[in-house]
Amino acid sequence: MKKSIFAFALSGAMLFSSCQQEVVIDDAQLQAIVDAAVAAALANYPNTQEIADAAAAAATAAVANGLGDIDSAIQDALNAAEALTNPPVVRVGTGSVTEITSDTTWTNDKIWLMDGKIVVQEGATLTIEEGTIVKGATGTGANATVLVVAKGGKINAVGTADKPIIFTDANDQIVYANGTTSPNRSATDKGLWGSVIILGNGIVGAANGEANIEGVVSGYEWTKYGGSSNADNSGVMKYVSIRHTGTAVSPGNELQGLTMGGVGSGTVIENIELVGSEDDGIEIFGGAVNVTNLVVANYDDDGIDLDQAYAGTISNAVVILATGSDTAFEIDGTEEPNDAIVGEYTLQNVTVYGRSDVVKTATLGDWKSDATGFNDNILYVDFKSGSTLKGVDADTYGGAGTATVVGKVNFRDMVVVTADAKADVIAGKVDDASATWLTISASRPSGKGADESVFAWTQFFN
Repeated sequence: MKKSIFAFALSGAMLFSSCQQEVVIDDAQLQAIVDAAVAAALANYPNTQEIADAAAAAATAAVANGLGDIDSAIQDALNAAEALTNPPVVRVGTGSVTEITSDTTWTNDKIWLMDGKIVVQEGATLTIEEGTIVKGATGTGANATVLVVAKGGKINAVGTADKPIIFTDANDQIVYANGTTSPNRSATDKGLWGSVIILGNGIVGAANGEANIEGVVSGYEWTKYGGSSNADNSGVMKYVSIRHTGTAVSPGNELQGLTMGGVGSGTVIENIELVGSEDDGIEIFGGAVNVTNLVVANYDDDGIDLDQAYAGTISNAVVILATGSDTAFEIDGTEEPNDAIVGEYTLQNVTVYGRSDVVKTATLGDWKSDATGFNDNILYVDFKSGSTLKGVDADTYGGAGTATVVGKVNFRDMVVVTADAKADVIAGKVDDASATWLTISASRPSGKGADESVFAWTQFFN
């Protein structure tokens, strides 16, 4: 009864005629009504900016619609607060495989609870409205919950800086009233559900140019990726936060935060936050999709993992290590047995944050298995003394460069902020004593690494 009593108590604050005549509300009266409505909402629901804004909008709309009494405005504000605090939950899937075979929309007035493998099949588009919260049911191993966009399917998940789309686990208590901050989760929570997987028809450095995506039990047509079109379009993801992922099917067969296999450059991946993966933050197998404005934080294995002749560009990224992280980057070349399928990636404008309590020290990056691509403007800060490269494959190492070179991995403008000597940082991983592409700096230089101003919407830069 608290809501009704509170509304009744305020109803005497201002008197308005209930007769069928025009009611004139000046700015001061309108503000008084809105203030009363917001106060009522905040007294009964979470005291957040989201509740205040919704209550104010509802009260203002009530007055604009000709409701001149304060009780109506307050009730509408309470209804708006209730919708944000206790939205309906829609379960998608029953724990096995659920196929989306026609265009489908998940709206931002409900919580969408995925259970099992949710597969967007060829010819279908899954649209997720801005600000929508999507949760993954708890499941381990082969039963992990995963959203899979299969070859020929599309995702249209377009959030905004103010209303990002959030993927998280089922036991995360976040609702729309909380905004983008969970009341019970932290960045250290990992492996609580599966991940988001996008598959396409891009060129993949694997036998026969096709493979089954890791982290999902194979044997289905929708687990396959790879084809002949690096311009393939799997849809759009903008302003999306994916949290607490990475359940493994089996050792060496893991899920990440975001996994893409054979995804083409027609796909738009921009402003993505990946927090708390039990394996990699992002892993890309082949294809040529471009990723812009990326934050990867608190992962257990590698921040950015590139495989199978990935030929796209990752630009403006921040990688933040956790205590148990392996490397900032793990980059492999083609796995096609005759080296007939190759591709050169570009990784540019990246800031990597280390930490003093990391367990491993060879964390700066591992360019292995005939990695080929170009690494430009990469800044390492907050790494403890003794941090080194993990490896650079001598077969493809091309030293300093200015662009991608077929069959080579090249570097330019890599800066490590440390008191260690360059030779100690390189740790014998390249047979290049000068390594002009690597600079040691005693303090953080300006103008290097990522432009972090675009990340204000994320949890780490909020």
